[in-house]
Amino acid sequence: MAEESVFSFLGASAKSQAAAIKAQAAALAVDYETISGYKKVVDDLLTKLGNSEASDKKLAHTTLPEGTLGTGFAEAVDLFSAYEKVQTELQNLSKGLAGHIEALGLAVQTAGKSFTEVDYETKRRLAAIAKQAEDAYVEERDPLVKEQKAQEAQQAPAGEANKPKGNI
Repeated sequence: MAEESVFSFLGASAKSQAAAIKAQAAALAVDYETISGYKKVVDDLLTKLGNSEASDKKLAHTTLPEGTLGTGFAEAVDLFSAYEKVQTELQNLSKGLAGHIEALGLAVQTAGKSFTEVDYETKRRLAAIAKQAEDAYVEERDPLVKEQKAQEAQQAPAGEANKPKGNI
């Protein structure tokens, strides 16, 4: 009944809009138990990654010494170089994955709060993870960027695709 008195000055259309907004707000309510359970799942994943052989720290300690794959021929040098590159990329992937899982956990933990209610350390950590992800981003590896460029090339007028871009 109190709600009716709050909206009593509104017309029928405005009352229905207010009711729709109220229904949407209720749908966005965060259930603490659900969020807590989800955070536990995320924390467990982070712990499992940290304890597994895929941990960036464990990957760093399982490198082969140079010369293990042979010496005196170019193929051995190329193979070892490829091995080192894959090892480095696996470490980077593991570190990035751990950062993303941590960020997901922090986001779940702060769900339902306004930005001003989130403590400084959490904001700082989220910003640091975002910066690490941005620094690690390699556009040439992004399949979405390749797809967008392909779509742009298809959408360009026939004569436009072959024209040089920029000032000549």
